[in-house]
Amino acid sequence: MSDVMIDVANVHKSYRMGRTDLHVLRGVRLTVRRGEFLAVAGASGSGKSTLLHVIGLLDRPDKGTLHINGESADDLSASARARMRRYDIGFVFQFYHLLGELNVLDNVQIAQMTGTGVFRWPGRARQARRDALKLLEMLGLGDRLKHRPKDLSGGERQRVAIARALINRPKVLLADEPTGNLDSATGGEILSVLKHFNTKDGQTLVLVTHDQRLAENADRIVRLTDGKLA
Repeated sequence: MSDVMIDVANVHKSYRMGRTDLHVLRGVRLTVRRGEFLAVAGASGSGKSTLLHVIGLLDRPDKGTLHINGESADDLSASARARMRRYDIGFVFQFYHLLGELNVLDNVQIAQMTGTGVFRWPGRARQARRDALKLLEMLGLGDRLKHRPKDLSGGERQRVAIARALINRPKVLLADEPTGNLDSATGGEILSVLKHFNTKDGQTLVLVTHDQRLAENADRIVRLTDGKLA
């Protein structure tokens, strides 16, 4: 088995802004090892989130290649990309993206419900519930299962989002400014949670941040400046 989990080669990405093209990524080359904690640092507008979206198959690059766990993502169909996102990649964002009408337990389980046919779900529901309960207990949310997101603190919401990202046991966890909406103490707790899964479970973690102190907790830091890795 290769030691390389993510391989980005000569990736370019631009967006049309009125009559001009905004070049966000300009020939990025990046390799992430299996089980590595990598921080992508840079100022606002440097292309950090765009790079994460390309790695997470939310955006297609204009040029270049991407391999996840040895599999090329370049020519995958839309459905195959969706499958890879669902089972191989977990996402943690700054603004949680929890469903307000669902409680904590259901917000985590929904990640397993997605993509499971209506006739298959009853046979998987019990195990999915056990998996969600185990993660939530591990994250200190065992007494919050029936709470809705509006009843939780920012740190608790982010821990629910982490549980949801990990429920399908993804090979890669992508975190885009996961502490950016939190105070420093709560942000430190969330970082400790992410590091736990990286060090104890060998979870490959790519974290985007503009916070140098946060980045310094990673195994390695790369910096984006004007769409290029410094």
